[in-house]
Amino acid sequence: MIERWTEMGKKWLCLETTMQIAGNQELRIENCRRILEYNDIRIVVQTRDLQLSIWGKDLQVDTYATDGILIHGELQTIELEKKGGRCT
Repeated sequence: MIERWTEMGKKWLCLETTMQIAGNQELRIENCRRILEYNDIRIVVQTRDLQLSIWGKDLQVDTYATDGILIHGELQTIELEKKGGRCT
C-alpha cells in the first residue's frame, strides 16, 4: 500500500523520470539529476531512481537544465539500471 502511495506521489509531484525519443536522432530526459559520463559514444545520466547509459555515435548534450537534458546524435542503445541493480 505504501509503495502505491509513493508512486502516486512521484507522478503528482512530477518526480518520475520521463524520456521522449524522436527517431534515433534525439532523446529528451526529464528529471535528470546529473551527467556521470559524457563522450561522443556514451553518455551516462543519473536520475532519481535510474542510471541511464545512452550509446551511439556523435552524441552531444545540447541542453542541460535542472528539469532535464536533450541529447542529439545517432542513438543506438539505451540501458536502464535501477539504483542497486538492473531493471527487470
